[in-house]
Amino acid sequence: MKWAAYSAEVEQALAEARPVVALESSVWAQGLPRPINLEVARECQEAVRAAGATPAIVWLHEGRVRFGLTESELEDLCGPRLTAKVGIGDIPAVLAKGGEGATTVSATLALAERANIQVMATGGLGGVHLQWTSRPDFSSDLTQLARSRCLTVCSGVKAVLDVPATVEMLETLGIPVALYGTDRFPRFYTSGLSIKFGFRVNDLTEAIHAYQLSLATLERGLVLANPVPSAHELPPGEVEGWLRQGLEKAETEGHTGKAMTPFLLDYLSRASGGRTLEANRALLLANARLAAELAVVLNKSHG
Repeated sequence: MKWAAYSAEVEQALAEARPVVALESSVWAQGLPRPINLEVARECQEAVRAAGATPAIVWLHEGRVRFGLTESELEDLCGPRLTAKVGIGDIPAVLAKGGEGATTVSATLALAERANIQVMATGGLGGVHLQWTSRPDFSSDLTQLARSRCLTVCSGVKAVLDVPATVEMLETLGIPVALYGTDRFPRFYTSGLSIKFGFRVNDLTEAIHAYQLSLATLERGLVLANPVPSAHELPPGEVEGWLRQGLEKAETEGHTGKAMTPFLLDYLSRASGGRTLEANRALLLANARLAAELAVVLNKSHG
């Protein structure tokens, strides 16, 4: 593929049919503040390697899709310069103009599948934005999940969204959702919602079996919702209070569209004294580790 380029590590892993985990790049460029974004990006890559897989951060640079970064490229991605946030619909324009950008879940899923990477890890999915009844705003993550064949590991959806409405949309789009070791739908920083959606799987074997059945019967992948580690859970009431305050400030300052989620995540970090940031870090690492373990098992089953 002339539009794609691979780091030496990723190219070798794919050539040797070894397990690879795709990681979105928007979380490092827009989702986490500096300098912790670089620290967590390194930690997530090492967590994937320690579990026996190869990390492939997906990003766009000089008009090509890149799979994997060198250390200097990672430092550049996590640096102070402004990097565009690239959803699936933005990919052709960025490539055609020779530009660069950090991929969201939707873009990462589409590109990972083109590179024959089966497993992707992220923090939380995009979804239905708060106040959507007055200003309709739905993430392209949802529609891409409905057609992707990848196994997506996440901690539910981002806390700054309308979670119940997003769950309804997941159900409407027929996106299979498995709950990893829980009966609640994970809600990013909190333990989750007690709603009748999704089905529980208790270990890697059950998760892989469900994923393979989804591919066989629906020709689409599976969302595996992994709750935030219990030591880092935050009280739902506190998070909701901070969100209300953040929304009021966003309305006053005119933050909308793609800028809304990064603004609210930053506001939550400051309002919580950094607790949401630590929870985000913990769930990102847990998801990267779990995704790598799944990729290793899948790889063995193919062998």
